[in-house]
Amino acid sequence: MFLALISTPYILIGAAASAVTLTYFSWCKGIHNLRLKLSAQETDNRREDNEDNITAGDLRRRIKQLPDVVQKYIKAVSHDVEKLADEEIVPFARSLRMEQEGELLLNGQFIDFAATEEFRTRYKHAGFVWDAVTKTQCIPNLVAMPVHVCVAYVNGAGMAKAQLPMGIPVMVAQSNTPMLNQSELMRWAAEATLFPLALMPPNINIENTDHNMSAEETALKWLPSEEGDGNSAILELKHHTTTARLFFHFNSDTHLVTSIYGTRPKLIGGKYVMTNWGCFLSDNNPKHPRDADHEHVE
Repeated sequence: MFLALISTPYILIGAAASAVTLTYFSWCKGIHNLRLKLSAQETDNRREDNEDNITAGDLRRRIKQLPDVVQKYIKAVSHDVEKLADEEIVPFARSLRMEQEGELLLNGQFIDFAATEEFRTRYKHAGFVWDAVTKTQCIPNLVAMPVHVCVAYVNGAGMAKAQLPMGIPVMVAQSNTPMLNQSELMRWAAEATLFPLALMPPNINIENTDHNMSAEETALKWLPSEEGDGNSAILELKHHTTTARLFFHFNSDTHLVTSIYGTRPKLIGGKYVMTNWGCFLSDNNPKHPRDADHEHVE
């Protein structure tokens, strides 16, 4: 009996450790499968067009079709293209993998996180998988517990979930809903500033800029800003059946993006509410607010 009493805690600890390990491997498998779907989406779509082969001359023609402020932006971030002859192919990465460290705002406090993100750089194949680990104190004054967070946009479907060890859910949003899809497509568009050529529209007829997008069409276009200040423009992106509309502001001297604004769905109390949302790029605009409705990129 005495031996049984001693061994019982060790058995419980071992069982808990095994459960945590199995849950972690299950999480990793789920992330791996999402990344495979993201890669398969791009491979399948790439067979349908020749976007892999954009010449410098074609890129210059596309740039001329953009609003003036966007022309200055694209030229500022693709100055190496000016050195290429018209027939030369522009180097154009199809995907990025980013290792990130930063802070998340949770319940009024900033907490550290580390993440890996797979990101597709073509708007026709828009998608990302963000896998992060942070910590939270479920019970005050006790050791903080790791929280795994996944936010993704794959094949036109958004998803967001977070869980504690042993698979205990912290947050689960119903996947592939119109509101969540819009929210994650907006995130993709904002993060595409890390690879600006992702925001280049196709070669279009200048006289056809008022073209109405059909229900299933994927399209990207830049429009002059309604503010008329010469330092902003509107990006409209339609992917599958989801549309994102964002306001971009540019530095008048460097022509780089300083901030991005939009009205984005936010999950509050189990329901989505349209809220003002902004993204500030720190290197381009060092003065920015830090509040619940804003994100900033270092």
